[in-house]
Amino acid sequence: MNMRGTLIVGSLLVQFVVALSAAGGEATTSGGCINAGVGIVDITPTESVILAGSPTRLKSSSVNTRLYVKALVLSGGGQKVAIVTLDTLKYPVECVVRARRQVETTTGIPASHVIICASHTHRGPLWPYYKDQLVTPIADAVAMAARDLAPCKVGISKGRTEGVNQCRRVIKDGHAWNRWQLAPGEADKYPAEGPADPEFDVLAFIGKDGRYKAVVYNFACHAADTRDLAVSADYPGDVQQYVQKHLGYEVATLFLAGACGDVNPIYSAPENLFGEKLGGEIIRCLGQLEPVAKPSLSIESREMQMPGREHPVLKEAEIARNWPKQLEHYKKTFNDMMQRAKPSYPFFFAGIRIGDDFAIVTNPDELFCEIGIAIKKGSPFKHTMVAEQTNGAHGYVPTAKAFEGGSYETWFGEHSYLTTRAGEIIERESLDILNRLKRAEHLP
Repeated sequence: MNMRGTLIVGSLLVQFVVALSAAGGEATTSGGCINAGVGIVDITPTESVILAGSPTRLKSSSVNTRLYVKALVLSGGGQKVAIVTLDTLKYPVECVVRARRQVETTTGIPASHVIICASHTHRGPLWPYYKDQLVTPIADAVAMAARDLAPCKVGISKGRTEGVNQCRRVIKDGHAWNRWQLAPGEADKYPAEGPADPEFDVLAFIGKDGRYKAVVYNFACHAADTRDLAVSADYPGDVQQYVQKHLGYEVATLFLAGACGDVNPIYSAPENLFGEKLGGEIIRCLGQLEPVAKPSLSIESREMQMPGREHPVLKEAEIARNWPKQLEHYKKTFNDMMQRAKPSYPFFFAGIRIGDDFAIVTNPDELFCEIGIAIKKGSPFKHTMVAEQTNGAHGYVPTAKAFEGGSYETWFGEHSYLTTRAGEIIERESLDILNRLKRAEHLP
């Protein structure tokens, strides 16, 4: 976007603030505003580290984009919630419990009102690398955000970015294969098993100075676009750089991972395409925000026990056919998981509603895209973010069709151990949360 494009966004932002001020009536939060605060803690490694996200050990050689814990605290109508994003592959339930407890102790925000979403970047260290497994950086970021609370206008928009993500599973001879398991160029000969979602939503908070204080977006694609050995926040880092460059100032850009268990970047596309296309679409969305005249705030949290896998079996023949070089690795993960397997696992859901037309619903998995699309389609809200890898990390949740097709996301082990019915359970619980939030009366 050139200087003219930046000026257009600035002009539209002024129009947005004027339109919202003229929307009429007092909101449940004062003057059509909600109180919002931002806190950011840099967690970039200062030394070479083992990069997560690969079955082989890869060591970093440099830093591309920095890694952060970002916190957005919202307050209104007697409610407070904290939205935290982590630039890391995943963040397990036991760490989430500790971090939420510390947030409650230091800020008074109820632990159940804190959502912690991992970006799923494949180019950073795992949580054990950090001194206290990221508990203190999370609590510090939320405490900073709580001290930063100030009235903000709120706007929402819907974007669409084509040509950057694709279903990574294709059907060959009746079996599912991941594209990288086939010879270069061969994957394009076979049909994709499922969809990729090009649509996403943007939630923006505008301070009294007319500047964006925070931008939240949700996109369904693995954060696995970085192809070298650099530490990187992956495409969310590129998107943040693009957005800040074209706004002309720093703004907290929080990425909530969409349902992308079976969706990857299109690796044949240029590596910088994400920043330009997704970042450019976010800039366009900021130029056409819909004002949230009455940004009432409510949250629905629930904890349940998710059943484990029924009758786990080592799919040795399938592994040998699809990924023979990883056969020993998957034998080991199968045996290790058999030793640790439980009948059920603690499982956190959450839903956050802002106004009449926007909601976030979360789950702690790598949810297949088709399930996320179904949740958005069934949602009673015009704008719905489905955020995975949130408040835990329970591995892949494929569709029933994907379990029939097979391939590594379905193989029992460290990354796939929940019931084969987990997808339908998550869809049902997510829609129930969204419908309960929609029916809830505005808080005074």
